[in-house]
Parts: sequence; C-alpha cells; structure tokens
Amino acid sequence: MSQLDSHIVFTVIPAYGHIRAVCILVARLVKENRNLVATVFIPPNYLDSSFLEVEAELGQSATDEAIRKRIRILSTFSASDGNLMDLSKPTAESYTSYYEALVQEKPILCPVKGTPFEAVLAPTLVIADFFAGTQFEATRKLTGHRVPIVAAITAHASSIIRLFGPESHGGIGDLSKMVEAEAERTGKKPEEVGDEVLQATSGKVVKIAGIPDMYDYEYFPQVLPFSGAIPFMTAANKILPACDGVVMASSYAFENESLQSMKSWFADWNKELFAVGPLLPAGYGFAKQSARGADEVEAFMEKALKEYGEKSISFGTIFWSTRPEFIEEVLEALLEKKFPFVFAYASPFANLPEELLQRVKASGLGLISKWTPQQYILSHPATGWFLSHCGHNSIMESLGCGVPLICWPFQADQPAAAAYLTEYLNVAIELIEVRTGEKGLKPLLRNGRVPKGTREAVGIEIREVIDLVRGAKGDELRRNAESFKIKFAEVWEENGISRKEAQALLEKFRLVKH
Repeated sequence: MSQLDSHIVFTVIPAYGHIRAVCILVARLVKENRNLVATVFIPPNYLDSSFLEVEAELGQSATDEAIRKRIRILSTFSASDGNLMDLSKPTAESYTSYYEALVQEKPILCPVKGTPFEAVLAPTLVIADFFAGTQFEATRKLTGHRVPIVAAITAHASSIIRLFGPESHGGIGDLSKMVEAEAERTGKKPEEVGDEVLQATSGKVVKIAGIPDMYDYEYFPQVLPFSGAIPFMTAANKILPACDGVVMASSYAFENESLQSMKSWFADWNKELFAVGPLLPAGYGFAKQSARGADEVEAFMEKALKEYGEKSISFGTIFWSTRPEFIEEVLEALLEKKFPFVFAYASPFANLPEELLQRVKASGLGLISKWTPQQYILSHPATGWFLSHCGHNSIMESLGCGVPLICWPFQADQPAAAAYLTEYLNVAIELIEVRTGEKGLKPLLRNGRVPKGTREAVGIEIREVIDLVRGAKGDELRRNAESFKIKFAEVWEENGISRKEAQALLEKFRLVKH
C-alpha cells in the first residue's frame, strides 16, 4: 500500500441503519479513488453484517479484490451481545487508543477476529456519525483541526432542520443550551429534563422547506415505551456546528427542497453539505437481494408468490405501540381481508397474544418473526406494500424497490417523513387512528382530522386502507413509487447527482489524485 496518499477513518454508533449506510459509502469512496484507504471501526455485534454490506457493493473481479484490500473493517473491543445503549459507551471509549495508533502510523489488531492490519499513513479525514460525540471530541483532542472531521447523517433533511437547525429555517434552536438552562432552573440533571425540553409544544405551526406545515405537537404522534435519546441529541447539537462538513445519506432526487434549505443553513456556518444518498447496494431494486439465511422467510415469500401472485404481500416492521391492541387489530384485519403479510417485531417491548400468533401461523397467510431480511423482502416480486414507521433507511429501501408505503410514524425523523410521502410525493398512506397520547390525539393541521384513540377506529381505518391499496388508489401510489426506483438508480451513475456529490466531498478534502 505504498502508493496510498489518503486515509479516511470512519467511526459509528451501534445502530445498524447508520452502519449499513456507512458501509456502502466506504466502498464507493474507495472505488472513486484508487489511492485511498479506509479504516472502519464497527461495534462487534455488527462486524459480520458489515462485511456482508461491503460485499453487497463489491463484486468478485480482480479490480474489486484490489479495492477490498483498501477497506479495513474491525472492532475496537469485544462483546458477545448488547443493544444501542449497552454498546455505546465501549464503542466510544475504545476509539481513542485505536485512533491514536493510526495517527502514529502503527499497526492495529481487531480483538474480535484477531485480524492484524498493517501500518498505513496517518488519517487525512475522519467521518464520524453525528451522534458520536465522544469520538468527535477524542479526534479533535488528538489531531486538532489538521485532520478535518465530517459529520455523517442518516436521516431526512427536514428532520435534521427541525431538531438541530436555527429557528429561521423551522428548527427548535440550540437544544443543548435549552436543556442546560432548564436543568439550571430546576436544579435537575440535564438527562432528567432533556426529554421534556425536546418534546415541549405550544401548538404553533412549524414551517420547514419541502414538507407540509405541521403543528409542533404533530412531531410526537406516539407515546414511546422508552426514553434516553437526549445524550445522542445533545451530542449532535455540539458536533454539527463544530464539524468541517456534513455528508448526508439522502438525495436531491428525494427531498431537493429540504436539502437546499439545509445546505443554506450550513452555508451560514461556512460548511458544505454533500448529499450522497440513497446508499443502497449496487443493483438494488433490479435484482433480488440475499435472504441471509432466513430460510423460513424465503420459503414463505416463494409460496406466497406462487399462490397469490406478484405485489400480493404486505411487509411490516413494528416499532411497537404502547397500545398493543392496535397492532393486534391490524393483524386481525389482514387475516380477515386475506391479505398475506410478513411482520418483523424486533422491539424488546413487543408482546403479542399467543392465541393470535397461533391463528396467524395456522392461517398460512402470515409470518411473524423477530428478524427479517428487509432488503430481501422489499426486493422480492411478491411484496406489494411496506407498513413502516418511516425511518430514513426504510423509506430509501422501499422506494428503491418501487414499493409504496403504509405509514405508522412514531418520533424523530418519522412524522415529517410520513407527511411528505403522503401529501407531497403521493407514494404512501398514513395511518392516523393508531396515534396515542395527548399530543397524538390532537388535530392535524393539513386536514383538521382528530384521531379517536380507540381500537374500533383503528379497525375501521386499516380495513379502509386495505381496500384502497387493492384498488385504483393503490395503483396510483405504486406508479409513483416505481418512478423513484428509476431515479434512485440514476443518482450513482456516471454523471449522477449523488456520485458528483461524493466526488465533491473527496475534492473538498483533497482526497482525489490529480
């Protein structure tokens, strides 16, 4: 590797959606510059998945093998298991010693696989997840501003504007300062008042470029069964003004107006934004993806295709409601309407009645599993609809396959995205009656509708939606969704806008060999 002249270090948080996008970005940046090496620090429980993500992007040719050697994926600590909260601390704390070794041009070792990595030139750029506050601070402490840091964001631009942007663009302002002020006023710790500050609403209208106007409480349509996001939010609130640039896993082909507004905001901070998404595997949407060992899912999909035909299945992921009877009612409706479905419920809060699970199994219409290969299911010809909470990656993966959505948003980037998909892009239908809590049961600005908050109302709505998606409205939404399949495939072609953005990122930080 003596000819290498650029070295990017990637550091992430233990969230698979963020990691998956980073893996595709790594492979593509290394393909763009033959003199670039990448070191990617991945939490141990996602290490094997990360190898697969890179393989999904790279082929088996001699050229791809040469590229593969310049992608160094490893963990910085060992752990047998763990969730986001459990793994966040060791992910952050173990970073410093590894980054220091890279700065000193020393070899490093993966403690999980035992793989040694030879010494290479010191880092010339760090790309850090915008929630990775500890890694950001450690990088600045060790190398100051001589090694620039780019914040990597996997979310909708409109939500980033709302959560972290200035009030002039529709943002809530400086969340960190607001939390600190409330902590000082109440005498409590910041983590004790953070959620309250973040979720404070007054009923004012929020105006953000590119999405429908919404009341501020519409950003919180569900009561969550957990809390604890504030440390990540305040980290991002500090990283964004201090970083040297931003790379987004979104695309101008998807949310041009919101991205332009976000670009304007960062220009005020004298920073550039690079929208390189969607970050989906090569050939995605036009070739079936791997089932990755999910034999039961694969068998069910093939059986459904044979028995019910193409576009017949509804695929759903359950973020989990504090009103589990709403989920039960949706499943009851799918069974009643004989609408085949695959549901994933990885949430630790998920709890379905055993009697219902047995009826689903006996019906042959449904498959409920704690893990499903999402990209495989969305790319399968049997899949017709995606019942989704509308996180950024899920939307990109769904539209990348031309699959329209049924939206059940919870918080973060999801509520605004659901409104955008339904009202502006016309590729989705949003479930309204599934909303919960005081804020969730207030009127919607766009149509004045007031959710009833009952299982009966959920049952009526979901049955109406099933009928709609099987008719002319469903055909219209599918045509619109399929247009994005084409658009997303074009953005990373030779002169595609996202590829140009990636090249501009490399140019900006002098990572292109002239």
